[in-house]
Amino acid sequence: TFFHTNWEWAYERDLKNKRLVGRFYDENGAPTEALRQAEAAMEEGLKLKAESDRRKEQFPPCNSEWSSAKGSRFWCSRQSRSGMGRRSGSFSHQAL
Repeated sequence: TFFHTNWEWAYERDLKNKRLVGRFYDENGAPTEALRQAEAAMEEGLKLKAESDRRKEQFPPCNSEWSSAKGSRFWCSRQSRSGMGRRSGSFSHQAL
């Protein structure tokens, strides 16, 4: 069809042999320092997320409630989707 042929022609003319040149790749298609830094940052982010997930499993989120009839109640549960995360080895307003 005309559209398909026209698209193929445009692809051959404009895109086939071009490379993404700019911040992350140079004119030869080689990665730049910016790409290496971005990949390192992504890798570090994945490590931090894995560590955070591990800590959440070890120290599940906690909840608290208070009523004049029952007083204070404090509990931690892996099923709790809300609540404050606990910080091991420290006390702060977030952990109380």
